[in-house]
Amino acid sequence: MKIFKSISLCMLSLAIIFTMVIFEFKSWPAGSSIAGLLLGFSLPALWHSIQNIFDTTNWKMSQRKLQRGGFITDNTIVRVSFAYLYRIKMGNKYLLVKNERGTGKYQPVGGVYKFEEDEKLELKNRFQIKDDDKISIDKSSRNDYRLRMENKYLRKFISHFDKKAKREKIDDLSREFKEELIGKNIVNWNQITYRFCGRHMTNLQFGEHFQIYEILLADIVELLPTPNQEEDLNLLVRQRSNKYRWATAEEIVSLGVNTTTGQLKEEIADHSKKILQEKEGELIKISNTGKSYTVNI
Repeated sequence: MKIFKSISLCMLSLAIIFTMVIFEFKSWPAGSSIAGLLLGFSLPALWHSIQNIFDTTNWKMSQRKLQRGGFITDNTIVRVSFAYLYRIKMGNKYLLVKNERGTGKYQPVGGVYKFEEDEKLELKNRFQIKDDDKISIDKSSRNDYRLRMENKYLRKFISHFDKKAKREKIDDLSREFKEELIGKNIVNWNQITYRFCGRHMTNLQFGEHFQIYEILLADIVELLPTPNQEEDLNLLVRQRSNKYRWATAEEIVSLGVNTTTGQLKEEIADHSKKILQEKEGELIKISNTGKSYTVNI
């Protein structure tokens, strides 16, 4: 449809140009002026339609709309936060752990991707990245893929993230699992296997929490437990702890609010919905989607 529209606008523009030439040749200035006016509409439309062909994802289309609407420019500072999240499910419940950054809410195991130390210089040189000033930087958040940059670098930055960046990769996402489950003695495993389900990516949009245009990426992986690990998880389901909780899809969607019991406080982070099995069909299928990985912890 996009290509057909571009071809149609191209043919229309050529027809208008041909008409202008005829009018000029016959010394009909009024007709030539009208044709020039029409060309002033068709050429920008043609250029936009050509741009649209290369906007192959929703986030690229959202970026283009914001630019055309004058809401952002090439120099507008945008924020990125790129993470991975674990879907750990037993029966109809998902395992969530307590956030340690002050929200007190429960959320999936996982966290922000980290880049290697020498990658930071590459990112500064190529994309003029800036540290995210919305979340304080400490030992645990150092070298996080929570960054800011000018909008003009965003497309190349994301391409670099996927193809060339020296960072945590999908084939070894053990760090956060180790910190949030092994390190807290919730489970005691030395190896895990997981499947890459796909990628959740927001449009480029104005974030109300941080008052900045931002794009959020989350790669979703599903734990594939061994029979012994299933036994451990079933034991956790029957135990109570303030370190974690098990929640159904309905509880996650409602953010833990239960009007029937009068529980009106949001206890579950809103990004937890991204791990739900019901949401997997909405995930972007990229390289290695569906592939399983086994990593030592």
